Amino acid sequence: MTESKRVPVSSSLAGNLAVFILLPLILNGVIFGLGWDRQSGAAKGQMAGLPPGWAVGAIWTVLFSGMGVARWLLSKRAPGRLVEGPSLLAFLCLLYPLYTAGLQNDSVGLVGNIVTAAVALPLAVLVWRWSRPATGCLAAVCAWLLYAAGATAYSLFH
Repeated sequence: MTESKRVPVSSSLAGNLAVFILLPLILNGVIFGLGWDRQSGAAKGQMAGLPPGWAVGAIWTVLFSGMGVARWLLSKRAPGRLVEGPSLLAFLCLLYPLYTAGLQNDSVGLVGNIVTAAVALPLAVLVWRWSRPATGCLAAVCAWLLYAAGATAYSLFH
């Protein structure tokens, strides 16, 4: 008879998804509750190439889910510190509304997108050895960050 092992929440798929989905949902609640989505979209005009605020929030929820899946996949295969790479990336992504002063400072947002993408891309490359699906999840975050950086740069310089 095999002995049942209790899996810590931090290494279970459900636990990782719960944390990585709950955090952006709370942040989205703060953003919408404070009206930051309306200030950045309606007051300044919709940024060229970016979907409305609610869609951006939904995209980030999917991307955070992917980071949770990546962390879970890495917890099964990768060396200790690398497992926390998706957590670091998620933390940097969660800071965006704060360091952009409630989504109002596009110049700082552009720099933040570039810096965060500069963390996401090497991380995605680094985890390739241990998990190709985790690499895909992290590469999707990088792709969105670069797309958002391009839209922000276009908005700033045109």
